[in-house]
Amino acid sequence: MFPTRRDFQAMAEHTRTGILIHEAASKNILWANPAACRMFGFTLEELRPLKAHHMSSQERQYRRALGVAWLQSAVVHGSSRRQWKYRTKAGVDFLTDATASHIQFQDGPVVMVEFRNISEEVEIQQELSWVSQSLQRIMTHTSAGILVLDDDNCIEDISPLAARLFDSTPDRLTGVHLEDLGRCDPALNSEQVVAKLASGHGSVKITQKITKADGSITWLAGELEDVVHDGIVSRVLAFRDVTERVELELRHEYQEANLQYLSRYNAMGDMAMILAHELGQPLAASSNYLSGLKARVAGGTLDREQLSYGLDMAERQLSRAAEIVASVKRYVRRIESTMSALDLNEVVDESLYFVRLRAAERGIRVDVHSAPEPLPVQGESVLIGQVIINLCFNAIDEIVLPNTEVKVLTVSTSRDGEWACVSVADRGRGMESAPENRLASGVFSAKQDGSGLGLILSEHIVERHGGDIRFLANEPRGTEVRLRLPITRASR
Repeated sequence: MFPTRRDFQAMAEHTRTGILIHEAASKNILWANPAACRMFGFTLEELRPLKAHHMSSQERQYRRALGVAWLQSAVVHGSSRRQWKYRTKAGVDFLTDATASHIQFQDGPVVMVEFRNISEEVEIQQELSWVSQSLQRIMTHTSAGILVLDDDNCIEDISPLAARLFDSTPDRLTGVHLEDLGRCDPALNSEQVVAKLASGHGSVKITQKITKADGSITWLAGELEDVVHDGIVSRVLAFRDVTERVELELRHEYQEANLQYLSRYNAMGDMAMILAHELGQPLAASSNYLSGLKARVAGGTLDREQLSYGLDMAERQLSRAAEIVASVKRYVRRIESTMSALDLNEVVDESLYFVRLRAAERGIRVDVHSAPEPLPVQGESVLIGQVIINLCFNAIDEIVLPNTEVKVLTVSTSRDGEWACVSVADRGRGMESAPENRLASGVFSAKQDGSGLGLILSEHIVERHGGDIRFLANEPRGTEVRLRLPITRASR
């Protein structure tokens, strides 16, 4: 069974490809299949009298002369293919992929034009091309390095900037496992990373340490995520060079650790000094009582009442020494304390034990006025305590001067809005020329018999806790040092 002429006509009428039949000599339209009529929006009777300029785009590259030349090329060479933009009856242009073929019909030669609408295909192609070019421009010019990884975390594509961060080129890095270039934190195959990427939500922060050939270290930080596009999943890592920031953080951590060390070192020194100084008096007194008893025993003049009195007084002095040792031990045991929730009232009370010891031996009265409510702060009690002790010792050194008439040290705690405050006041010389914002600028000189902690160190400790220290004029005379720390959020 062979197809007949009618069969070929039926195929032409049912194909989705548009077909136009032009007379070879005049280029007039002789026939159009239903698909062509639907594309143009004309009936066959409306199409036949139309010329090329009636049914083609008005753009210059689709003018009538070029259309006629294209059809004539098919007459001369047998066929000719090109993109041609037609126009519908409604005036809408549509781009086609068209092929003109010279065919000899029974009644004479014709040119058959087969065409299909490719407007959507071209738009999609242009969009994909734009996306591809944009991505390439981003990868080339962005300040962030871009890597595309496969499922095994090997590099499939890498931007020039990213390659430079590794001191290499994109060609050399393609196919290299990312962690062969430097340790990643967290590891790319860790449960944390795998689970996060598998969830399909969000990205994972990755830090990578790169050791270069010259021994220098580069730190990279970025976001790793799985990007879905057109049903394809791509693992993309965008990162930046954060070496300066990391080095700054490391220096800051070192300074913090050094401050901790200095603070604790000075705290231990202070406690040793207090222990040696304060134990001297009760130990000497108990020794004197025991020596007196020993002398009376040798002289045969000791009676029962004197023995009881001497032993009682020696025991009392030794008990005082034991109390001092126990207090110092409790304080030193907290030297390695960490940040925790504190009541500033309690910190002041603990610190004043040592302040009272020094004040008592110098004939100074300590007046304490505590806030009626708790003052919750966040910090290290031993460091805050050391600042309070240092401020009080400095005030005592001022009060003991001969020209200070009022031998009273006043310590008070209070709440001022969002701040917990400690005030240390004296009636000494005051600071007529010292502005309150010049804490560590050399206005107040260090003393040989001070605590050794120093105002500069005190300022650093308080600033690290988010607070400040202010020097104010006391009324009617003297200096008030006010330490402020932020009230904890829970309390607020």
